[in-house]
Amino acid sequence: MTTGVLGNAGAVRLAFSAGLCGHFTHDAIHLRADAPLATLSSALIGGGLGSARDFCNFYVDRDYAGHAPADDLARWLGERDIEAGSAVAMMTAVKLKYAAMHSAPLGNRENAVLTLATAGSGNAVDITAEGTDPRLVAGTVNVFVFVDAHLTPGALVNACLSVTEAKVAAMRDANVIDAHSQTLATGTSTDCVSIAATQRGAATPYAGSGTELGRAIGRTVYLAVGESLRAGSDAERGR
Repeated sequence: MTTGVLGNAGAVRLAFSAGLCGHFTHDAIHLRADAPLATLSSALIGGGLGSARDFCNFYVDRDYAGHAPADDLARWLGERDIEAGSAVAMMTAVKLKYAAMHSAPLGNRENAVLTLATAGSGNAVDITAEGTDPRLVAGTVNVFVFVDAHLTPGALVNACLSVTEAKVAAMRDANVIDAHSQTLATGTSTDCVSIAATQRGAATPYAGSGTELGRAIGRTVYLAVGESLRAGSDAERGR
């Protein structure tokens, strides 16, 4: 398993068995797969079921108040000569140097599951708390998961469930509190997820906790989210 907070890594080849390159700067993370991947995402660019080769996470200031975030994302992609139709793009107010990445084996393939996360808790929310809470601000936990496996549409949804379970566990173990309800947070009000699969090998309809794949997703997400949260919190405390 590979591990680490990425910092300003520049251009690197990532530990993913199907091939993935990363370019890391202060204002954008750009991951490019060797071949198009099947995707399921909640992102404004590349949302729903689709196919993508480029995966981007853009940094925005905490006071970002864009009224057309999808248009902003499309413009930032265009500035980098990335086609929006073949991309998944998100934004975050978490400083990108606090991104964390973990990979894990699957079967006899090393690094067949890779997760990259940027995680902040400035707008942490407990989705189970009573009452209304209208917060919708940039802060966010963004999670990108890459899987060298063949997932059916149902398995892609199952993988999202595994990501969510692991993210909630990481938030819980970091003792992140919803300032509005004073209860343990389950995420933030602007969380975003992307699952990308190579579709190589035999199709699987499952990616939950009862499978090797689901466990690998859960473990890498838990570690990456937790590590990104700690990196940002430690930096804030060190000011």
